[in-house]
Amino acid sequence: MAAERPPYLAPEAALGAFELESGLRIDLVAAEPLVVDPVAFAFDAAGRLYIAEGRGYPEPIESPTAGTEGRVVLLEDTDGDGRFDRRKEFATGLGFPNGIALWDGGVFVTDAPRILYLKDTDGDGVADEHTVVLTGFDLSKTTQLRVSHPTLGWDGRFYVAGGRAGGAVSSPLHPGRPPTSYSSSDGRFDPRSFVYEAVGGQGQFGFTFDAYGRRFTSSNRDPLRHVVLEPWHLARNPHLAVSGVMQEVAKSGADAKVSRISQATITSDFNPKYMSKPHAGTFTSACSPLIFGGTGLSAGHMGDVFICEPAQNLVQRQVIRPHGASFRSELRYEGREFLASRDSWFRPVFAAGGPDGALYIADMHRREIDHPQYVPEEMRDVLDFGGGKGTTGRIYRIARDGPRAPARTAAETTAGTVRELESPDAWWRERARRVLWERRDPAAVPLLESCAAEATLPESRAAALWVLHGLEKLSTELLVAALRDPHARVREQAVLIAQASACGPALLQPLLRLARDRDARVRFVTALLLGDCDDSQAVNALASIAVRDGEDSWTRAAVFSGIGTRMAEFSPAVAKSDGADSEALGAVMEELGRVLGAGGTADGRRQFLTDLLAEHGGFEWRLPAVLGLAEGLHGKLRTGNGGANPLAALLDSAPPAARQSLETFFTRAERAAAHETAAPRVRTTAVALLGHTNFRRMEPLLDGLLDARQEVPLQLQAVRAVERMGDPRGAEVLLQPNHWSRYTPQVKEAVLGALFSQASMIEVLFRAIRGGTIAPTEISSLRRGQLLKHSNPGVRKAAESIFAHLESGDRMKVYREHRDVLAAPADAGRGAGVFVRTCSACHTFEAVGGKVGPDLTGMRHQPADALLLHILVPNYEVAPDYQMATLTTTDGRALSGSVAAETDTSVTLRTPAGTEETVLRSAIRSLSSTGASLMPDGLEQTMTRQELADLIAYLKQDAVR
Repeated sequence: MAAERPPYLAPEAALGAFELESGLRIDLVAAEPLVVDPVAFAFDAAGRLYIAEGRGYPEPIESPTAGTEGRVVLLEDTDGDGRFDRRKEFATGLGFPNGIALWDGGVFVTDAPRILYLKDTDGDGVADEHTVVLTGFDLSKTTQLRVSHPTLGWDGRFYVAGGRAGGAVSSPLHPGRPPTSYSSSDGRFDPRSFVYEAVGGQGQFGFTFDAYGRRFTSSNRDPLRHVVLEPWHLARNPHLAVSGVMQEVAKSGADAKVSRISQATITSDFNPKYMSKPHAGTFTSACSPLIFGGTGLSAGHMGDVFICEPAQNLVQRQVIRPHGASFRSELRYEGREFLASRDSWFRPVFAAGGPDGALYIADMHRREIDHPQYVPEEMRDVLDFGGGKGTTGRIYRIARDGPRAPARTAAETTAGTVRELESPDAWWRERARRVLWERRDPAAVPLLESCAAEATLPESRAAALWVLHGLEKLSTELLVAALRDPHARVREQAVLIAQASACGPALLQPLLRLARDRDARVRFVTALLLGDCDDSQAVNALASIAVRDGEDSWTRAAVFSGIGTRMAEFSPAVAKSDGADSEALGAVMEELGRVLGAGGTADGRRQFLTDLLAEHGGFEWRLPAVLGLAEGLHGKLRTGNGGANPLAALLDSAPPAARQSLETFFTRAERAAAHETAAPRVRTTAVALLGHTNFRRMEPLLDGLLDARQEVPLQLQAVRAVERMGDPRGAEVLLQPNHWSRYTPQVKEAVLGALFSQASMIEVLFRAIRGGTIAPTEISSLRRGQLLKHSNPGVRKAAESIFAHLESGDRMKVYREHRDVLAAPADAGRGAGVFVRTCSACHTFEAVGGKVGPDLTGMRHQPADALLLHILVPNYEVAPDYQMATLTTTDGRALSGSVAAETDTSVTLRTPAGTEETVLRSAIRSLSSTGASLMPDGLEQTMTRQELADLIAYLKQDAVR
């Protein structure tokens, strides 16, 4: 079967297979045998090209060691015709070199488990200096998931993509220094001291900086993410629960569309494991994003991002726009790509600008690009993983139509290098930054000061500031002037430099003024800086930012990360601030209540609550504030089911008038929850708050809130309120026949999740099953397994009795017994109904359904046999994103779902109901993963054989044959 795969095309023939954006041209600048398996490259100022060749990919599954096939080569164009013609083997015997960056006459190369520094000291084109500068990066993951792509940041340190591996990193040059241990995050190192530290974000293979040093990463299904926060920001306030540090800039998953023109077969099409991800027609291998800053295309291309998608033989272009404290991106055009090829051997894995302003693409050029480890063993012989390995590779140049730009000579003097910092081309500005840092020439200082103050381009002014900061020669006067720069991006960079250099008294007033800056990013970074400023005026400035940008979650996080010890001062400062609408103020006050409840003093919490209760008007923002306090307090003040709620417990010693004010507030929340015409946000917030009270308050409201005509978020909030109370009487209401029979699949799953949180509520579920309200088959095998393994012996015994007849044994036997349905006539139209009834609570197909499990839209390309296997044996291959995790909180709650995100201070679970629960690590008693799929066994018991055949036909309709 491997011989039937698309054939190899010679380099010139492959050029004819491209479709490129009009007005541009693509030229081949290197091909085999001059270059083989290129995965990263870097130009020097003479136009020579250093290339990391990943010849060892894919490494043998049975021996995933570093290997010795990797090389770094140096290509030259000796006749100036625009095509490389000379090759030198700069370094050989490497493992899998996957990133390269110039520094001080040599290059840093990532080659896990180490980072090397290679240098040619005698000019023969071969490295004679080989130094391991860092080691200890994890080798246990496959090659594309290891540390990669060293890139010089604006702070003078080299950043690396962490892949999905961790490590205990140390420098052999400093044996007395303890290793830096981390798990699965990006990192950075100082090129002189080789101190390594973990940073926010997680780039899988490659990342990019924009023109102002903001960092963007990608992974297979996530084409572009912006790293918004760093670990040291969140560490300032351990009581702040944040679900992640990256913004999804581009659409991701099933929404990340691509327009391929090749007939490449994606290996995941054959893999049941990858049924957990959409496939053809969406990003499956996004890597090496590049925010382009070259002059060789057009002014309209500068600032756009180019994202490589090797599995589907294309490079996509997206435009990035500001969005609050972060960014959003969108396709530059629909239905076509910047660059796509009909040649399925075209594997673009890396993109970078060159000294001529053009865009260069590394084509690893393989018949298959996926790693065999991610393909079922029985399919590995079908796919030709060796096609092209060690024999082929290309480098392409993309530029405007017309004659090639003349070669440019790099400046040798310090003055000339500073002038390069003012170049309109990003490649030359980046070179100038690097060279100035390498040389550390004192003569550069006055020239850089002039550039920082007077350069035409804001990018140049900002870069000059950072170089001066790195040289430790940035004056306070110049930094203050930069804080007043007319361009917002220069002001933003000046704030970041002020934070990195420790904000002094001379900077305080200029920084306080920036709290009211007209630019959202400037206000965001100012909030981060003021969080480290001890001056009392900083609190008022933070409050001003909070009320202005309260609806932006990143700015809220920036503000609250820095008020951990100043919550008592922050609350009245917010109250005095003006200019916020009720929704923005409500978001801020809810977060304030949550943080105060989790980490404030008893007196501070009590004062916060009594102030809210005494306030007249503003119920729309006071309601979320009281809710936030209740959520922060949950588990800290012990209360029994049906007894006092945490807010009432907080006021135990308060005057009777205060307790009565709380009762009045709850009564008003009850009215808001029941008010059919109230704003949905107010109703759901009111219901959430009442969930922190008791069943007596909620009982009169539940019938109306659970009515199928209510908006789903309101129904789900009512279910969560019952779960929060943990009162079996609430469970009885949830399971009343008139409710259970009308729940949508999403709400029904939420109800089951609530009942599973308490053993006393599980008993109500058992009674409903015995009474016939709920059929045993309505309880998934995954949930049945939870009951059969429950820590409570009574629950286990009851479950064994109720579900004994449903627990079949060998799932593969079930699969084999049902293979005959594949030959049966089937009706996709009937299958649509089966999908809605059986699958849509968790899965989306053609934009319909839930988002708990994977989107099944791309499953139409899977073989029918693989679909059947995955339906009947969901644990055959389980993607980590959809493995079941169980979390127990310190207050006795039990949550289950997949881990959607985690930070140093919190974990976010995506529950089977599709909701997310963020729990502070300090509130976690235990967290474990079974490795089992979220998808249940036993689906064949919920449908007939004909219905199973119809479902498969529905999922495969319009499949490409």
